[in-house]
Amino acid sequence: MGGAQGYFDIDPDLTVFGKVIAGGYPGAGGLGGKREYMKYLAAGIQTGDKIKKALVGGTMAATPISCVAGYYTLEEIERTNACHIAGLMGDRLTAGLQALIERHKLPFVAFNQGSICHLETVGTVHFSINWKKPWTIPSVINETAKRKKEMEYMGAAYMAEGVVTLAGSRMYTSAAYTEEMIDGVINAFDRVFSHVECIEG
Repeated sequence: MGGAQGYFDIDPDLTVFGKVIAGGYPGAGGLGGKREYMKYLAAGIQTGDKIKKALVGGTMAATPISCVAGYYTLEEIERTNACHIAGLMGDRLTAGLQALIERHKLPFVAFNQGSICHLETVGTVHFSINWKKPWTIPSVINETAKRKKEMEYMGAAYMAEGVVTLAGSRMYTSAAYTEEMIDGVINAFDRVFSHVECIEG
């Protein structure tokens, strides 16, 4: 429920919440933080204190219906333990991918932070630039472009199996997923991985 700051046990000065805070309802978001910093922010209403404030309002700021949508979305997430369930599905997906990577003997890496899952296929290849030899930079850029193209190919292969990823390397699980659904996704990755050939050298 605490987002990344709760997951990593961080106590930030300010926190910005994106539109997901209202479950997709438009015009939602949020800003919160410690009183010592929030006292310098204003949303168009001055309280009469003598502190100079920065205006952080906007066209849709403090829209009552968006605030209500956000409140009840967060309440429902907490009631259903959605974050924990989504994290368990992320763990299951990642463990399945790691097993596939080992079985197919691929130079891939899979890891997750809760429901945010990463699958690095060509991103595991590292390119470095030798600034003392600037004439080598174009070849490095060329190799990096090849890696980007390969990521697009992998993403297209996943899509052909019905798996939607972000840039072919990131996926998100939610509380709507079941173990059976995650296992179906792992099977789809298995079919893709079975066509990947590694060439040494």
